[in-house]
Amino acid sequence: MVVAKNIKEAILSELNTQQLVRIPASEEEYFSVVADLPFKIEYHENEIITMGLASLWHEAIIMNLGRIFNILFFKNEDILVLGSNSGVQIPKFEGGYYMPDVMVVKGSPVFKANSRAIITNPYIIVEVLSPATKAFDLSEKLSEYKLLSSLQQVIYINPEKVSVSTFIRSDNPNTWINQDFYSLEDSITVEENSILVSDIYHKIKFEE
Repeated sequence: MVVAKNIKEAILSELNTQQLVRIPASEEEYFSVVADLPFKIEYHENEIITMGLASLWHEAIIMNLGRIFNILFFKNEDILVLGSNSGVQIPKFEGGYYMPDVMVVKGSPVFKANSRAIITNPYIIVEVLSPATKAFDLSEKLSEYKLLSSLQQVIYINPEKVSVSTFIRSDNPNTWINQDFYSLEDSITVEENSILVSDIYHKIKFEE
Protein backbone atom coordinates (compact mmCIF):
# COMPACT_ATOMS: atom_id res chain seq x y z
CA MET A 1 0.00 0.00 0.00
CA VAL A 2 2.91 2.36 0.72
CA VAL A 3 4.25 1.88 -2.81
CA ALA A 4 0.81 2.46 -4.36
CA LYS A 5 0.37 5.62 -2.28
CA ASN A 6 3.78 6.91 -3.38
CA ILE A 7 3.02 6.28 -7.07
CA LYS A 8 -0.38 7.97 -6.77
CA GLU A 9 1.18 10.99 -5.06
CA ALA A 10 3.91 11.14 -7.71
CA ILE A 11 1.33 11.15 -10.53
CA LEU A 12 -0.75 13.90 -8.92
CA SER A 13 2.33 15.97 -8.17
CA GLU A 14 3.74 15.76 -11.70
CA LEU A 15 0.37 16.65 -13.24
CA ASN A 16 0.69 20.04 -11.56
CA THR A 17 3.58 20.91 -13.87
CA GLN A 18 3.28 18.56 -16.87
CA GLN A 19 0.55 17.78 -19.38
CA LEU A 20 1.74 14.22 -19.88
CA VAL A 21 3.13 12.13 -17.04
CA ARG A 22 5.27 9.00 -17.52
CA ILE A 23 6.38 7.16 -14.38
CA PRO A 24 8.42 3.92 -14.34
CA ALA A 25 6.37 1.16 -12.71
CA SER A 26 5.78 -2.57 -12.70
CA GLU A 27 2.55 -4.14 -13.92
CA GLU A 28 1.66 -4.90 -10.30
CA GLU A 29 2.19 -1.27 -9.33
CA TYR A 30 0.01 -0.12 -12.22
CA PHE A 31 -2.90 -2.27 -11.07
CA SER A 32 -2.44 -1.08 -7.50
CA VAL A 33 -3.36 2.50 -8.44
CA VAL A 34 -5.45 2.29 -11.63
CA ALA A 35 -8.77 2.11 -9.76
CA ASP A 36 -7.89 4.85 -7.26
CA LEU A 37 -7.47 7.80 -9.61
CA PRO A 38 -10.35 9.94 -11.00
CA PHE A 39 -8.93 9.80 -14.56
CA LYS A 40 -7.66 7.06 -16.81
CA ILE A 41 -4.08 5.87 -16.65
CA GLU A 42 -2.40 3.48 -19.07
CA TYR A 43 0.59 1.14 -18.97
CA HIS A 44 3.16 1.09 -21.76
CA GLU A 45 6.62 -0.53 -21.77
CA ASN A 46 7.02 -0.49 -17.98
CA GLU A 47 5.67 3.03 -17.55
CA ILE A 48 2.43 4.46 -16.20
CA ILE A 49 1.18 7.12 -18.62
CA THR A 50 -1.57 9.67 -18.02
CA MET A 51 -2.63 13.15 -19.04
CA GLY A 52 -5.04 13.66 -16.13
CA LEU A 53 -8.55 14.96 -16.72
CA ALA A 54 -9.73 15.40 -20.32
CA SER A 55 -11.16 18.61 -21.78
CA LEU A 56 -14.88 19.31 -22.08
CA TRP A 57 -14.89 19.00 -25.89
CA HIS A 58 -12.88 15.79 -25.67
CA GLU A 59 -15.63 14.28 -23.51
CA ALA A 60 -18.41 15.72 -25.69
CA ILE A 61 -16.98 13.96 -28.76
CA ILE A 62 -16.79 10.70 -26.82
CA MET A 63 -20.48 11.02 -25.97
CA ASN A 64 -21.31 11.80 -29.61
CA LEU A 65 -19.49 8.67 -30.79
CA GLY A 66 -21.08 6.55 -28.09
CA ARG A 67 -24.53 7.75 -29.15
CA ILE A 68 -23.79 7.18 -32.86
CA PHE A 69 -22.45 3.68 -32.26
CA ASN A 70 -25.28 2.71 -29.92
CA ILE A 71 -27.86 3.75 -32.53
CA LEU A 72 -25.89 2.08 -35.32
CA PHE A 73 -25.52 -1.25 -33.51
CA PHE A 74 -28.61 -1.16 -31.27
CA LYS A 75 -30.30 -4.15 -32.91
CA ASN A 76 -27.10 -6.10 -33.50
CA GLU A 77 -26.95 -8.59 -30.63
CA ASP A 78 -23.39 -9.52 -31.61
CA ILE A 79 -21.92 -6.05 -31.03
CA LEU A 80 -21.29 -4.28 -27.72
CA VAL A 81 -20.29 -0.61 -27.35
CA LEU A 82 -18.09 0.28 -24.36
CA GLY A 83 -16.83 3.50 -22.82
CA SER A 84 -13.42 4.62 -21.56
CA ASN A 85 -13.53 2.75 -18.25
CA SER A 86 -12.98 -0.52 -20.10
CA GLY A 87 -9.39 -1.53 -20.73
CA VAL A 88 -7.52 -3.41 -23.45
CA GLN A 89 -4.64 -5.79 -22.92
CA ILE A 90 -1.91 -5.96 -25.57
CA PRO A 91 -0.66 -9.53 -26.20
CA LYS A 92 3.03 -9.09 -25.39
CA PHE A 93 5.32 -10.37 -22.65
CA GLU A 94 6.08 -7.03 -21.02
CA GLY A 95 2.41 -6.13 -20.82
CA GLY A 96 0.49 -3.18 -22.18
CA TYR A 97 -2.84 -1.84 -20.93
CA TYR A 98 -4.75 0.97 -22.61
CA MET A 99 -8.14 2.59 -22.07
CA PRO A 100 -9.65 3.67 -25.43
CA ASP A 101 -12.23 6.43 -25.37
CA VAL A 102 -14.78 4.23 -27.15
CA MET A 103 -14.47 0.53 -27.89
CA VAL A 104 -16.60 -1.94 -29.85
CA VAL A 105 -16.53 -5.68 -29.18
CA LYS A 106 -17.90 -8.15 -31.70
CA GLY A 107 -18.96 -11.49 -30.26
CA SER A 108 -18.39 -12.45 -26.63
CA PRO A 109 -15.81 -10.33 -24.80
CA VAL A 110 -12.66 -12.23 -23.84
CA PHE A 111 -11.31 -10.96 -20.53
CA LYS A 112 -7.80 -10.80 -19.14
CA ALA A 113 -7.29 -13.46 -16.50
CA ASN A 114 -8.80 -12.42 -13.15
CA SER A 115 -10.44 -9.31 -14.63
CA ARG A 116 -13.94 -8.28 -15.67
CA ALA A 117 -12.87 -4.87 -16.95
CA ILE A 118 -9.93 -5.55 -19.29
CA ILE A 119 -10.59 -7.34 -22.57
CA THR A 120 -8.30 -8.86 -25.17
CA ASN A 121 -10.54 -8.87 -28.27
CA PRO A 122 -11.64 -5.34 -29.26
CA TYR A 123 -13.13 -5.01 -32.74
CA ILE A 124 -13.11 -1.21 -33.15
CA ILE A 125 -11.18 1.34 -31.08
CA VAL A 126 -11.75 5.10 -30.99
CA GLU A 127 -9.28 7.58 -29.52
CA VAL A 128 -10.03 11.28 -29.13
CA LEU A 129 -6.67 13.02 -29.30
CA SER A 130 -5.30 15.65 -26.95
CA PRO A 131 -2.27 17.94 -27.32
CA ALA A 132 -0.47 16.06 -24.56
CA THR A 133 -0.97 12.53 -25.90
CA LYS A 134 -1.34 13.02 -29.66
CA ALA A 135 2.20 11.91 -30.54
CA PHE A 136 2.00 8.90 -28.22
CA ASP A 137 -1.45 7.87 -29.50
CA LEU A 138 -0.53 8.07 -33.18
CA SER A 139 2.83 6.34 -32.94
CA GLU A 140 3.54 4.08 -29.98
CA LYS A 141 -0.04 3.21 -29.09
CA LEU A 142 -1.19 2.65 -32.68
CA SER A 143 1.64 0.18 -33.23
CA GLU A 144 0.53 -1.69 -30.10
CA TYR A 145 -3.13 -1.75 -31.16
CA LYS A 146 -2.17 -3.36 -34.47
CA LEU A 147 -0.91 -6.38 -32.51
CA LEU A 148 -4.50 -7.24 -31.55
CA SER A 149 -5.66 -9.89 -34.03
CA SER A 150 -9.35 -9.14 -33.38
CA LEU A 151 -9.01 -5.43 -34.12
CA GLN A 152 -10.38 -4.28 -37.49
CA GLN A 153 -10.49 -0.49 -37.22
CA VAL A 154 -8.90 2.34 -35.26
CA ILE A 155 -10.39 5.84 -35.41
CA TYR A 156 -8.59 9.00 -34.23
CA ILE A 157 -10.49 12.26 -33.73
CA ASN A 158 -8.97 15.70 -33.17
CA PRO A 159 -11.17 17.79 -30.81
CA GLU A 160 -9.42 21.06 -31.74
CA LYS A 161 -10.28 21.05 -35.45
CA VAL A 162 -12.10 18.90 -38.01
CA SER A 163 -9.73 16.01 -38.48
CA VAL A 164 -10.63 12.32 -38.39
CA SER A 165 -8.24 9.51 -39.30
CA THR A 166 -9.23 5.88 -39.72
CA PHE A 167 -7.07 2.80 -40.01
CA ILE A 168 -8.82 -0.28 -41.39
CA ARG A 169 -7.23 -3.73 -41.49
CA SER A 170 -7.15 -5.11 -45.04
CA ASP A 171 -7.50 -8.70 -46.22
CA ASN A 172 -3.77 -8.93 -45.53
CA PRO A 173 -3.74 -8.83 -41.69
CA ASN A 174 -0.50 -6.85 -41.58
CA THR A 175 -1.68 -4.17 -44.01
CA TRP A 176 -3.80 -1.27 -42.78
CA ILE A 177 -5.57 1.29 -44.98
CA ASN A 178 -5.39 4.86 -43.68
CA GLN A 179 -7.93 7.53 -44.64
CA ASP A 180 -8.05 11.13 -43.39
CA PHE A 181 -11.07 13.45 -43.36
CA TYR A 182 -11.03 17.22 -42.90
CA SER A 183 -14.53 18.38 -43.83
CA LEU A 184 -17.79 18.26 -41.89
CA GLU A 185 -19.42 17.11 -45.14
CA ASP A 186 -17.24 13.99 -45.29
CA SER A 187 -18.36 10.62 -43.99
CA ILE A 188 -16.37 7.71 -42.60
CA THR A 189 -17.20 4.04 -43.00
CA VAL A 190 -17.68 1.80 -39.96
CA GLU A 191 -18.87 -1.76 -40.51
CA GLU A 192 -20.18 -0.82 -43.97
CA ASN A 193 -22.16 2.07 -42.44
CA SER A 194 -21.54 5.74 -43.23
CA ILE A 195 -21.09 8.17 -40.35
CA LEU A 196 -21.13 11.89 -41.06
CA VAL A 197 -18.16 13.79 -39.72
CA SER A 198 -20.62 16.56 -38.83
CA ASP A 199 -22.39 14.14 -36.45
CA ILE A 200 -19.09 13.32 -34.74
CA TYR A 201 -18.52 17.05 -34.13
CA HIS A 202 -22.16 17.86 -33.25
CA LYS A 203 -22.24 20.87 -30.87
CA ILE A 204 -18.44 21.04 -30.69
CA LYS A 205 -17.05 24.59 -30.50
CA PHE A 206 -13.55 25.18 -31.86
CA GLU A 207 -11.37 27.82 -30.26
CA GLU A 208 -10.25 30.51 -32.69
